[in-house]
Amino acid sequence: MAKIDDKIQEFKKHLVTKEQRIKAEEEAKLLGTAMQQLLPEIFEDKRAIPNCFLRGALFGMVRKGRRALVKDEPIFTMSQYEVSFSGEHLDQNDLEVWDTLMYLAKDREVDNELRISLYDLCQQMRLSYNQERTKKLTERALRLKFGTVLIRTNTKIFAGSLINNVYIDTEGDGKLVIEYNKKLTPLFADNEYTLISADIRHLLGDNQLARWLYNFYESHAKPIPFAIDFIQKLCRSDNNSKDFKYKLKASLELIKKAKLAVNIKSKWSYEITTKNFLFVYPKGKTKKQLSLL
Repeated sequence: MAKIDDKIQEFKKHLVTKEQRIKAEEEAKLLGTAMQQLLPEIFEDKRAIPNCFLRGALFGMVRKGRRALVKDEPIFTMSQYEVSFSGEHLDQNDLEVWDTLMYLAKDREVDNELRISLYDLCQQMRLSYNQERTKKLTERALRLKFGTVLIRTNTKIFAGSLINNVYIDTEGDGKLVIEYNKKLTPLFADNEYTLISADIRHLLGDNQLARWLYNFYESHAKPIPFAIDFIQKLCRSDNNSKDFKYKLKASLELIKKAKLAVNIKSKWSYEITTKNFLFVYPKGKTKKQLSLL
């Protein structure tokens, strides 16, 4: 009997060792692959962003001068994700820097490191080049490096920083060297990402709520109605309910105008009910919905 038990234990050890070996081989293959090959198709006007970045408060609202420093903070998000974060709260400007770096990895066929001048990065982000802009860009890059996130989806777990390392030399037109974190690229797998229009985002300007709402609803082909107070928690707004509802309407109107500016045939619309639920219609209301009005 003891011999049988010994054999079972030995077999279990073999399985564990085999699983570890397979995992190590997969990781080695991942790290040995060029960054640009690990990313989906990304275009200058269409930026690929994992849905888990768009459907919660990871890149939420941050009031000027109130950027919190947190440790292992649970991030409010949609139910299919579990997210926690350590570092300075991230916002939509930080997300734009991150997805621009992903686009550049694809566009410039980057293996592991991107070398770019701060002037060039400003051009890529449609920003005027000046000392204030470059200071903000370097601050955002550093936040992405020093912030660490834990993301659990139905099939994946990612724990780490959004970029591995940053080197900054501000002399002359500035130099930025970004080392990518290849281990986060599986977050793009299984079409779990959304293509975001850089043109529409640019038209939304510095309106952080409009940017967040646009990204959130783009990640849903057929969005369901959400309570306004749920949306407020999801984007991490600390406004009172009345102020948030006012800003929400203004932001939705801005999105509607930006959509029309990019596509004159856009029928994107929204409705806020008397019970404070938000309905968004990406392709306009159907005949049945119009008949109920």
